[in-house]
Amino acid sequence: MAAPAQAKVVAANSAAMPSVQAFVLPLVDLAAVAQGSGLNWVNSDAAKIAAVQAAIAAEPKPVHVPRQRPPVPVLDQSPLVLVETQRDLRKMTLPFETNNSGT
Repeated sequence: MAAPAQAKVVAANSAAMPSVQAFVLPLVDLAAVAQGSGLNWVNSDAAKIAAVQAAIAAEPKPVHVPRQRPPVPVLDQSPLVLVETQRDLRKMTLPFETNNSGT
């Protein structure tokens, strides 16, 4: 029962939305603010911007070259082998373990 009521509220809110109007930037006011601060207002030339945008749009798009994937390595399915990489220090005589009879 709550869902239809919410749908009606949403529909009523969307119907009551105001229309959006274009915003006009007051360049004269902005230039006056900049001049009052000791700055100069610099604005881009609309014709130059349009020419550059047209030149960018006229450039051909680069051709998509798909990536060459390397071949998948073959995994070895044999059982794993444990390889011991450390020396057994119990059997090794270290320099500080030798008996120096000279001292």
